[in-house]
Amino acid sequence: MKVSEDAVRKLTQMENEAPTLFDVKQLTRDFGLVGEEDTVLVVFLSYLKGGFVAMTGLSRSGKDHVVDAANFAMPGDEVYPIPTSTSKTYLFEQEYEMNQARVHRYPDITTLDDKPHLEDMMKRHGEGEAMTHSRTIGGGGATESMTIYPPDCFIMFVATDNEKVDLNDYAELRNRALIVSVDASAELTERVNEMQAKMEAGMYERKVSRDEAADIRDYIASIPVEKYGEDGDWGTQNPVAIAINNQNPLPSHFTEARQDFPRLMDFMRSVAMFHAGTNGTAMEAPLPDKDETLTLLITPKDAWMAMRIFGEKMVLSALNLRDEDFEILEVLREDLRNDGGGLSKAEVQMEMRDRGFNITNSDVARALDNMLTKGYVRKDQGGSPVLWSAAPFAKEATRNVNMNWKEIVEDTKETARASLPDGVADEYIENHCQGEGLIATHPFTGETINITESNELEEKVEEREEQEADVFSEGLYGESTSEDDGEKAESTVGGELQGTLGD
Repeated sequence: MKVSEDAVRKLTQMENEAPTLFDVKQLTRDFGLVGEEDTVLVVFLSYLKGGFVAMTGLSRSGKDHVVDAANFAMPGDEVYPIPTSTSKTYLFEQEYEMNQARVHRYPDITTLDDKPHLEDMMKRHGEGEAMTHSRTIGGGGATESMTIYPPDCFIMFVATDNEKVDLNDYAELRNRALIVSVDASAELTERVNEMQAKMEAGMYERKVSRDEAADIRDYIASIPVEKYGEDGDWGTQNPVAIAINNQNPLPSHFTEARQDFPRLMDFMRSVAMFHAGTNGTAMEAPLPDKDETLTLLITPKDAWMAMRIFGEKMVLSALNLRDEDFEILEVLREDLRNDGGGLSKAEVQMEMRDRGFNITNSDVARALDNMLTKGYVRKDQGGSPVLWSAAPFAKEATRNVNMNWKEIVEDTKETARASLPDGVADEYIENHCQGEGLIATHPFTGETINITESNELEEKVEEREEQEADVFSEGLYGESTSEDDGEKAESTVGGELQGTLGD
């Protein structure tokens, strides 16, 4: 919901010397990025102590371009690209350069088979540990040790249509990484082509002037990122954490929530760091239990921004099925409604392409295999080719996802009073839990809104739950299932689903 012109004017005064995440997003447009607003901001914010990121998507679907666009907003040379042909010896010879870089950019996962040292380093760094290599020097048997420390962020690329490799085969990497997928839809491809044509014709108008771009990069350079890490002098504290958990944003019957909730907290910290540059709006305060050193306090606005950019992806993914999975299920259900006997993988792929999905046969195969494990589809191996059909299940689990930001702010006030010294709590509540402290610039649209009056997340979750209702509760032939059918399905397929998620 938009707010009054007076509130907009006050927010402008607060942020007139500090860029917003919307400004960063606009700068990536000038690099040539189309769409991917949340994806590029997830990557950009991951550069601020975000750890391990795995970029996934079809070959040539824009994974590198998204990362390049995030780099475009960064000051100076912050990224160390690890060459495809890197040997272990050469890698450690670059010890100084790698330890100076904020971000390490690894090659595609297909290079790992003959370079186990890269996989070992990603595992170590994914745990926040350094990696040391010793070698003999001279003829007297003397040795020297070289150590590469975890960067603020490191990125790996995975082409999902590569039949020789599957991220699921690298469980230790997959479990340590934040998985970020790019949009490979036909609609976005059309928009990309339109943008390229405008740029070639000289008809694209910059959204950020060169001076403004320089100011954005200077601001980012002023963020004291090194102060907030585990080894830093300051650290962070999140008075909003309990309030967010009270809203159950990641339903507890999905075991993924055990990993996703800490990632969500880390992402809120990255948003708060962004606001901590020179002339930023972040709050830092000395806390007695942290030896009176300055501590960055995460605010409701930081949390709201994190949910807009990153949290929605996590919530919707916790609802268990991707958009492509829903569409494949609908393709199979449509086949059964038309008295079909099932579809081959190739036939499913053709149907998906007809519906505007740029999807390969191997993508379809992996989606079907994953849904087979979870009980969503069936496989008939009685002939050739193998035929796939939708399983006759009913609505499975109720997801009570509710993000009431008025409640979040009130709960945060209680936590602040209980966890912060009186004077610090009063300042935190006055400046960040009421009035102008709840006014934000939307990171995607640039609109000025009151975070307690925004219901975007609820709308998106309701839309996804409606899709789930269509998949789970509607009969395979279009009729509604009875309560008895639903109870029967819950005791069979539901049990299989929960067992799979628990593994």
